[in-house]
Amino acid sequence: MKKILILLLVVLMVASVAYAQKKMKIDTKNLPTLKGTWEGMLNFQINVNCPAKLEILNDTAPVKAKLTVTDIPAQITQMLGIQSGTHVMENNEGTLTTQGTIMWAGPTKNFMEFNLTGDKKGSAWFYYNGARGDMTLKKK
Repeated sequence: MKKILILLLVVLMVASVAYAQKKMKIDTKNLPTLKGTWEGMLNFQINVNCPAKLEILNDTAPVKAKLTVTDIPAQITQMLGIQSGTHVMENNEGTLTTQGTIMWAGPTKNFMEFNLTGDKKGSAWFYYNGARGDMTLKKK
C-alpha cells in the first residue's frame, strides 16, 4: 500500500512539473510575437463551447485586443442577459502581470487573462457577467 501511495505521489509531482513548464512567460521581449489573430474555442464553465477569435492589435503595453465570439448558444445568452449572434469586445488596457500573462480588465469586474502555452499556442480564462470559462487558442 505504501509503495502504491509513493508511486502515485511521484506521478503527480512529475505531472505538475510538466504542466508548469507548459506556460511560457510573456514579457516585453516576446510581446511583439503575440501580435496578430488567435483562433480557438471558448468554453463556458457549464461545458458549452463556441468559436472565438482574439486579435492582439499592438506589440507594446498597454496591450490592445479585440475578442469576437460567435454562435453563442441560447442558454448562454439568457444566462448573461445578452442578445444572440456575434459579440465583439475591445479593450485597450491589457497589462503584463508579474506571473507572465496579459490581463484585460473591464467594467463590473469582468476580466480575461491570456497565457502563452507554446509556440503559437495560448490559453485564457475569463469572468464575464457572472460566467466563468476558458479558451484554447492557436495563432493564425
